[in-house]
Order: sequence, then C-alpha cells, then structure tokens
Amino acid sequence: MAYLISVHNRRTIHDGAHLLKSLIETSAPGNTAVILLHVDHRVGIANPATVAKNETRKNQFLYHESPLKRYVDACLKNSCVRGGNHETNGGHKTSDDNSVLLEVHSHFAPLWGEWSMNEPTLWAMEYLLYHPQLHRNTNKLRLGGSTTSSENPPAWDTFINLSGDTLPIISAQRISQLFNPINGPLGKTNFVTSSSCATGLIPTSIFDFPKGTMKRSHYFQHGIPKKLSYVDTLSGEWKRNVETPIYFGSQWMALTHEFVDYVIRSMSHPNGLGSVLKETLVDTEVQMTDESFFATLLMNSPFKDTIPKLNSEDKSLVNYPSMQSLRYERMDENMPNAWEKWTSSNSLYDIPPKFKSVTDGEGPAKPWGPYFLGIYDLGDIKDSGALFIRKVSWSVDENLVRMLPVVLSEREEEGMLLEWDVLPDIRWPKNGVNVKKPWVWSQEE
Repeated sequence: MAYLISVHNRRTIHDGAHLLKSLIETSAPGNTAVILLHVDHRVGIANPATVAKNETRKNQFLYHESPLKRYVDACLKNSCVRGGNHETNGGHKTSDDNSVLLEVHSHFAPLWGEWSMNEPTLWAMEYLLYHPQLHRNTNKLRLGGSTTSSENPPAWDTFINLSGDTLPIISAQRISQLFNPINGPLGKTNFVTSSSCATGLIPTSIFDFPKGTMKRSHYFQHGIPKKLSYVDTLSGEWKRNVETPIYFGSQWMALTHEFVDYVIRSMSHPNGLGSVLKETLVDTEVQMTDESFFATLLMNSPFKDTIPKLNSEDKSLVNYPSMQSLRYERMDENMPNAWEKWTSSNSLYDIPPKFKSVTDGEGPAKPWGPYFLGIYDLGDIKDSGALFIRKVSWSVDENLVRMLPVVLSEREEEGMLLEWDVLPDIRWPKNGVNVKKPWVWSQEE
C-alpha cells in the first residue's frame, strides 16, 4: 500500500497525527510500503531555527510545532519507519526493507475549486512511480508501464490519498489484505468515488444529472467540449474527435498501480488524454476539477472496466457485499439532491464553542459539507462497511479518535466477526440533541 496524507491547517495537521499513528501502528511488516505527508505550502515545514526573523509569515511553523512532527520524529528515531528525504531522515537510518518509507514534503498550495487541488495527488503518483527506493521494475515493463514479472512485483499495489482529518475503520493490515491484487476482494479495482457520489461507488456521468442541475449546467455553461482528440499512450494511436463525457467522483481515491502509471504517462505526453483533459478543464475555467479529472480519465480509458462491480439491489460490492462505501462521510445534506430527495434527516455536529481557539480561528464546515462526524454517527458508519471515515477531529469529538481503527481480538477473528460487527450501534436520538455548555465555561468566556 502507498498512502498520501494531505494537511493544510492547524487542525488537519493535529488530526493527521492520529491518522498516521493508526496506519503505522496497525500495519504488519510488508503491508505498507510508503506514506507521503504533504503539508500545504502556505503552512510549510520550516524550522524556526533556520529561518531569518524578517522572513517569517503566519502559520509557517505550524508543522514544526505539531504533534504530527513529534510522532514522525519518534518513528524515525525508533526505526519503526525509514526516511527517504532530508526532512524525515534526521540522521536516523534503518536497513529493514519491510519498514514503512515515510517522507514529509511541502510543494503546493491548493485553492478550493481550482485545478491546483489536483497537484499534490499527481505529484505523489509520479513520485511513487519513480522513487529510487520503490522503482524496482525499470527493465521489465510492458507498453503502458506495468510490470509483467511476478518475480519482480511493484513495491506497492494500491495508492490511497487521504485528508488529514480521516481515520481508518479497520487496521492497515486488513486494508492491505483487502486490496491484495492476487486474492483480495478489492484487488485490481479502481475507486474514484464513494457512496456520497450520486451513483454510489461508481462515477456519475454528467448526463446522469438532470438538466439544469448545478454540476451539469456549470460545465456546459463554461463550454466544455463533448469530444476530444488525443494520443492513446498505451497503443500510440492518435484518436480524433472521441466523445469524452465528464464524470464526477471524489478527490479521495484508491487506485491500482497500473492505473496510476497510466495517469502519469498520459500526463507526461503533451497529447496524452491526461494532458489534453487538464488543458481543457483549465482553459474552460470550470470548478470541481478535483472531483471530475480522475473520474473522467478513468471512464474514458482502457481501465474503465476496473471500477467496482455493484449488486443491483443495495449497491454493495459484488466481491465484498458488506461494503457500501469506500469512505463514509456526510455531504450535501443542506438541500435536496439533483433528484429532489433529501439524503438524511439526522442531526449534525456543529463546532463546539472552543473550536476557534484550538484551531487557529477555523470556522464551521461549509453548508454542503463534509460535516464533522462523532460518536452518534457510529450506527451509520457500521452500516456502510466503509474502510475510512471523514471528517473526524479530536477538536469536535475525541471519542471516534480513541475508538478507531478497530483491531479484532483473536477470539473475535475465530468467531468469523468483521470489524464493523463489533462497532457499537450508536445512533442519533430521534428527537435530536441539544447540548448545554457547562456552567464553569461562563467564567472562562
């Protein structure tokens, strides 16, 4: 497994420490090949000891002073991971090739709604393909870049990108087993969305949205073309005026090594589908390209048949029926969806009174989400069979942070239980919840 964890402010940096700890401490040797941490460049990874006073800026040292950095340093010092770049190695080395390669980088400052939201993910994909400690297959490649040798398998099989305010529901070891390309039920499958997408675990075509709805009208109002011409980087064939419908998914994905390789090759060729699609999205100035680029690229590529296969009745996975979501989150509950249906009637967590003071002034979630999750959401999390949840934060409800991920006991495994079976069935009270602040807080405020 190869992970990218992206953090961008004080809260997600702090939350990211819990995510990183969960992945490292529940992974067995050989399960997790690499974890890349990307810190928003506006925050940076500067060390105050090496920065001149007249060069400082707000938030520049948030990572340096964070629990996330302390955990990274402790892992490197104790050789539970190995560092591969200047920021993480710190002079500590380990010769164990089965240990996790952990690196911290800060290259991009993504802006919401713009193409830059894709830059950390694309950088991580390319970095993982060509990292000297991970690139073992330079001599045995087929057209398209994937290894054909079972004797020389890639260093990682699946790439998963996560926001720092995410938590796994199950252990990293179990995630690795599920995505095993030989016998795992999720192996060789590309997830570019989750159940929060209109069509569930598979991408939603722009033509599936009713006319006049926001996503469909926005793209066509900006003159998005229905046909593109590009070079097929697998065959070398030039394809002219090919119908290339836009698909929507999520910026948070789980992708096979083969598709990641295809993405980077199609981006590296000036006339590859990836390059042409990027140029089209940027030139037309459409928003939400982080939700549409990878889904569109996948569904118009030779890998379109690698999307999840779903049961027609409940939209669960054919190969793993207990799973209905890759990532459980609550989104777009502020109004009816494109088909005029409300998606939830449950209460929502609001930010607590002290939230701003512990998050460097961060405000509440956007009206459309994603909304913060807490202990009352456990029942729906349990039903979803998801591998991850977002958005979860110690600053809103530490109970989930303490509870997840679930690691089954030997007795529970012998009883053929799944992790979701042992989660408590806690749900929102039907009449809602109203919380009163402790009397002592009035003295502090």
